[in-house]
Amino acid sequence: MLTIEMILPRHWAYALNYGEMDGLDEDEIKSIEEFQQWMIKEYGGCWCLEVSGDYWFSKFHDASEWVLPCDVSTFTFDITPE
Repeated sequence: MLTIEMILPRHWAYALNYGEMDGLDEDEIKSIEEFQQWMIKEYGGCWCLEVSGDYWFSKFHDASEWVLPCDVSTFTFDITPE
């Protein structure tokens, strides 16, 4: 299995792990969906395996194109080619 770790907004955890978008506003949902489309284009899928329990505030993260500075965590994704 090939994996990649990315630093992403902590509040994306439920959406990326479980597909749970409740509590997110339209702009946040749009940002997550754009990120997922980018992952599919770049890696062939967007399968989040794990989100670390640690978090910190960061101005720079792997979703900076879609989200302003925020609390972030390390997300691990399966990028194994099919």
